[in-house]
Amino acid sequence: MEYSGYKGYARRVICLALLVCTMPAFSGSIEYTDLTFNESIDGVSEECPQWILNNQVLIDVLYFGFDEQIHRGQLVADARVAGDLQIVFMLILVIRFPLGSVVPISQLDWDDFESMRQNNTSAFNYRNVPFSDRLSNHAYGLAIDINPVQNPYYTGQQVFPEGAVYDPSTPGTLYDGHLVVLLFKMLGWRWGGDWYEKDYQHFDKQLEEIALQDVQNHYPWPLER
Repeated sequence: MEYSGYKGYARRVICLALLVCTMPAFSGSIEYTDLTFNESIDGVSEECPQWILNNQVLIDVLYFGFDEQIHRGQLVADARVAGDLQIVFMLILVIRFPLGSVVPISQLDWDDFESMRQNNTSAFNYRNVPFSDRLSNHAYGLAIDINPVQNPYYTGQQVFPEGAVYDPSTPGTLYDGHLVVLLFKMLGWRWGGDWYEKDYQHFDKQLEEIALQDVQNHYPWPLER
């Protein structure tokens, strides 16, 4: 489908996602991740420039887990993409797209490979692209990885996390034409599933690498505003 063809459709999806602000509560318990901003960036690499850290915000999100319960998770990302991520996560909740875990990668010792093994959805991580000396878009808080176990990263003859198998029929898996993929693209993000070396978990947004001013460090879930 051409971008111009699904733009109006994706706009309707956003309207649907916004309904979550007024819809009744889901049945079942809500489990919480409740870090402060300082806790969410604790232990970051000493090589991370202060201006990058100053650009980051802690974003509260609600999501539907594989256990069919509602959880509140948290992401760290550049303030300029916080609104996009809140919209996407509202859609994820409305359509009950299951997620394994959503905690800042500081809780996994900033280890991207461990985060993938734990099926953790995360954004900011000051690190290089795997097996290179080039900074990843995650290093700027301008990328997110979603459900790495269902949406693995293929490079050469290797797959990460180890043993993962990509099967679009499996719950929690992203594929071309999926509502989450369409919404990210409409909001101006790239999807790693379109690349030669498939990175199905990965989305990023190409923005100027600049220091922001007066960043609010915590974006609560919209229902709490």
